[in-house]
Amino acid sequence: MGRDYHYTYEYNYPVSNSEGLVGVILSVYLIILTLILAFVLVSYIFHSVGLYTIGKRMGKEYPWLAFIPYARDYFQGELAGPIKLKNKEIKNPGIWNLVIPIISSVLAGVFGVLIILVTGVGAAAQISGAGGAGIALLFVIMLYTLLIVAVIAAQAAQMALKVLINKQILERFTTGNMGLVHAVLMIVVPLYEALCFFVMRKRDFNPGMEPKITPPPAPLPPVIPGGPEGPAATPPAPPQGGPENPVDVPVPLAGEEGAAPAAETAGAAGPEADRDEKTE
Repeated sequence: MGRDYHYTYEYNYPVSNSEGLVGVILSVYLIILTLILAFVLVSYIFHSVGLYTIGKRMGKEYPWLAFIPYARDYFQGELAGPIKLKNKEIKNPGIWNLVIPIISSVLAGVFGVLIILVTGVGAAAQISGAGGAGIALLFVIMLYTLLIVAVIAAQAAQMALKVLINKQILERFTTGNMGLVHAVLMIVVPLYEALCFFVMRKRDFNPGMEPKITPPPAPLPPVIPGGPEGPAATPPAPPQGGPENPVDVPVPLAGEEGAAPAAETAGAAGPEADRDEKTE
């Protein structure tokens, strides 16, 4: 009697947990990135709207600069105006508020390139057996130290200038030392600067802190003909003839062509001349 044999092969491979872990990490990374982008977008919009409204109320010529990157830093400094210190005065804080971050970035780039070059030279000298790796390492340490000091100094200068700028802007809307308190919190607390300017944009100016807005030029008066600025008007020609406006006709003298004879002239004198002759 024949028997049927059925063989079933099953392969069970253990699934690694690394793929699931990578998926979780990517999901968390995307969530964090989305939150950061939303945070940056909200901060940028609130900050720009606040500066735009304040600049428009202060009569600034280009308030739309508040929405342009980098130009907004300049515009924010111009809203503060000249900053008076003890013995000096920052006349254009907007320019410095724009230039200091650029200087910091340039210094960081230059020092980074120098560190890479010195490290490469030291490594090449070590490979060739010429020595000098210790000197290169010393230079790298010195350059890195200078880089850290320069970046910290630039960041400190930028933060101090930002506090002075924000303090001078907020003093138009706050009383006491609240302008300084808000300015310091803007540096320390994230999103505080954007929300503070957004809230302050509709507040009334403190008495004596109102912006001095130049009034528009007065309209020119209408030009009157014959006036000091208009052409002289031609007077209308008087009517000729008529009982009310007699026309003076020149009478020719005796001896001239067209003159009447003396007898006619004497006769034209009228009855008064005849009376004079009879009286004589």
